[in-house]
Amino acid sequence: MTVRRSTLHLAVIVLAAAGLSACGRPGGTEAPVILEPTLQPTATLGLALPSAPAPDAGAAEAGIVFYNGVILTMDDARPTASAIRIQGERIVAVGDDAPLLAEANPSTTLVDLGGRTMMPGFIDAHTHLFHVASSFGKDDLSAQAEALQFGITSVGELWSDQALAAHLTELAAGGDLRLRVSLYVAPFLDGCGNVYDQDWYQAFAPGASLGHHLRLGGIKIYTDGGSCNAPAVSFQYPGGTGQGDLYFSQADLNATVERFAGQGYQMAIHAIGDRGIDQALEAIAAANAANPDGPRHRIEHTAVVRPDQMRRFEEVDAVGVLFGSYPTCSLVHRDGSFQYYTPDDYLSWEWPWRSLLEAAPGAHFAYHSDAYGVRPLDTFLNLHGLVTRSEFAEDGTVCQPPPALAANAIPVAQALRAMTIEGAFALGQETELGSLSPGKLADLIVLSDNPLEVAADDLLALHVQMTLVGGQVVYCADSDRALCPEFPATSRPTSSDSGGNQFREDFDSVLGPGWSWEHEDPAGWSLATTPGWLRIDLSAGGFLSAAPSNVLLRPAPQGDFELLTAVRVSPTRNFEFAGLIVTFGDGQVLQFGRAYCDVPGVCTGSGYYFDNLRGGASIGSNYALPGFAGSQHILRLHRQGTTYSASYLSLDGEWIPIASHIVEQAPVSIGLLAAQAPSPGPVAEFDFIEVRTP
Repeated sequence: MTVRRSTLHLAVIVLAAAGLSACGRPGGTEAPVILEPTLQPTATLGLALPSAPAPDAGAAEAGIVFYNGVILTMDDARPTASAIRIQGERIVAVGDDAPLLAEANPSTTLVDLGGRTMMPGFIDAHTHLFHVASSFGKDDLSAQAEALQFGITSVGELWSDQALAAHLTELAAGGDLRLRVSLYVAPFLDGCGNVYDQDWYQAFAPGASLGHHLRLGGIKIYTDGGSCNAPAVSFQYPGGTGQGDLYFSQADLNATVERFAGQGYQMAIHAIGDRGIDQALEAIAAANAANPDGPRHRIEHTAVVRPDQMRRFEEVDAVGVLFGSYPTCSLVHRDGSFQYYTPDDYLSWEWPWRSLLEAAPGAHFAYHSDAYGVRPLDTFLNLHGLVTRSEFAEDGTVCQPPPALAANAIPVAQALRAMTIEGAFALGQETELGSLSPGKLADLIVLSDNPLEVAADDLLALHVQMTLVGGQVVYCADSDRALCPEFPATSRPTSSDSGGNQFREDFDSVLGPGWSWEHEDPAGWSLATTPGWLRIDLSAGGFLSAAPSNVLLRPAPQGDFELLTAVRVSPTRNFEFAGLIVTFGDGQVLQFGRAYCDVPGVCTGSGYYFDNLRGGASIGSNYALPGFAGSQHILRLHRQGTTYSASYLSLDGEWIPIASHIVEQAPVSIGLLAAQAPSPGPVAEFDFIEVRTP
């Protein structure tokens, strides 16, 4: 690609990528513990996030023409083109090379795409990008950087309390939002069905601009479990779980939706199971009947859909928001990473993309990742999942979908629409975003290849070479610097120790100073298998039996502290454990993590376990809570004086308390453990460990 410049300078922002995940909450009646975003970043990448550049009148007038490309517009009026002209932050023309080049003047920047593919930026209609970033030890910069790296130019941020809304408004005011955010606030109830019905949302008018790149999308509520408890379905879950949990009567849900919709707010209604979807469809129908000119409404996740419900989406004008990539390996191997599995007889109801598109051709369905938490943010993993329903396992093998699941794969062209123009429709932004059409905002990406022409499995090899938001270059791949002249190189540090307030280990290629292995087995751990993650084989030992292998330790800080880690693990056999540990001088150990135990009357199956141990035996009471249906977990262990409190991060960004232990003596070390496996095989992967002190 060649670029010819005169007076226009392409603004280029240095961004670096990172990512994590989390989800769910067990049941309870307490008021939710709401996660408040960290206003100051807890970890930096050594990079400054510039404020939004001031408009350059001359540059805006001069404009940019990209030409000699394969442009996939997602505009039915002109599906493909070879050239596009941008002026300021908007698209002014799309067409063939010759007429658009003829419109250029001496000040226009001309960019030869060299046959590369350009398309609208991806729109992820349902994420928790900002909501959980700080709790993962990530800052707002790195969360946005990862999204832009994957070509995501707009997101729905699908849960916000008052503090997060204020934080995002501050970011917008400072010009620090590099992608577009539609914010969905949750003033009424949490993911466990606990109602708190607050009124602070009234300060934000429906659909209002809240600042640079920030707008109010709507209000989020829940019909059933999934984030907490179980999705409400019409069949029996295996294992005696029943049919899941509904949070409302139909009359109460109708009244709630009509109340907010009557004020002009779009409703984003969490409904995973088919019984929850029944309620959501009926509530939307009632709201539309009461207010025919009101906003359109969404059904979030739309995961288990009966055939008789599908046409109903078109009839009531409900937007379905469905997952992209499918956890096929978990389904095939029943590895315990999901707490509730749909029985084989009903598998055709699950994430039924093709069936929905065929049954309700006039309805609108958008993809979402639900990152960080349930599925990956990576757009190409989601695209591949939509098209194949297969999944690559960690060892590189392919988990092939059962026929009922494979039948709901969709063609690449439909998947790309679900990831662009349909996402814009779900956000109520289809007149501004989602297609490369004259008058729309110039949010677009350049890809390494044409997704319509590569083999299905080669979709995973695609990458974004350049991302533009509002005509500004906000991401350029390190490997494609020639596409983005003057784009400076980036770097990402490994371990960091910020002088007493914080220690963080990101497990990038080498362990930082201060770590030591207890009972090291070099073949049982690796920093290379999954770059950026510490992989530890679950050893046979444990603090309840023979000494475990590969216990990673460092000296404990003096005074109060907080430990956080992100771990991927799916324990399925008795006593398997991975998580945080604190050791003491007399052999006493606190361990908090994800584990499995099926001892009747003692254990809770797959869940979160907080144990106080010495000499192979428990000290006092130990604690367990059932876990959410996922394999990636954020754990926190907090010391205040002699009290140690454990909690985990739910999908909705709430720290869910497990319990507390009292230990009178001072701690000696802190670290990570993956152990108690009855036989070799399972592994745990840790993305980071962070120590925070007052």
